[in-house]
Amino acid sequence: MKVVLNKVHPNPPTIRQSLPARDWMNDTHKKHVYKCLPITGANVHGWEVVLQQDVVVQWDGEHTIPRVLSGEMMDHSFELNGATHEYEQRVVLPSIVGVISFPIGWTVNTPPGYSTWISGSPNYFMTGAEAMTATIPTSWWPDEWNMNWKITKENAPITFPKGMPIMFFQIYEDSLLESIEFDTKNLWDQPELIESRKKYGNKKQKNNVENPWTWTGGIRTGLDADGERIGPAHTGYPVLDVPK
Repeated sequence: MKVVLNKVHPNPPTIRQSLPARDWMNDTHKKHVYKCLPITGANVHGWEVVLQQDVVVQWDGEHTIPRVLSGEMMDHSFELNGATHEYEQRVVLPSIVGVISFPIGWTVNTPPGYSTWISGSPNYFMTGAEAMTATIPTSWWPDEWNMNWKITKENAPITFPKGMPIMFFQIYEDSLLESIEFDTKNLWDQPELIESRKKYGNKKQKNNVENPWTWTGGIRTGLDADGERIGPAHTGYPVLDVPK
């Protein structure tokens, strides 16, 4: 599937596959949380837009719009026909009450039947601000959009640091969710499943006692507590294409 990315100006923010690392994950004992495949896998299942410079904002609370204290504009240059051209580009702009907006510098156009989900990068946290979420009908949407952040801390400067993922996005098929049908069952009517869960729980508990700060690894190996294969072995995280 081809997705078209159009630059809005010559030096838009970098788009990359979302990185697996998080500062708070690095700070866990022996970086223990990285062994949790569901968390680390979520971190890399999409793309992120990288902030080009530090931005400092402040929200004075109530019905006010946040103020940009620094980093609102950025100087750029580009070469054309042997000459250097300079221009100024807006990095951030006040939006609505309590909200700040970051122009992403790109338009995204998907094939018909697909849309783009935007949010904060998975498991990335900021003190004083939370990323908002939106879904964009990118099969026809022609314009650049802004990534919005809700400021949650009043009367204090909030720094968005250079290099942070200012936006995360995934592309999804419009009809996928509506095609899903749920089949509801009772766990207690499935003794084999109960026994399997019990065995694996006992194995995890035993491992936690005998080998602290390690993982049983069932999701990684695809094996149950008896060593029987019940799922595929984990062979690595997806490698996504990025704009060249």
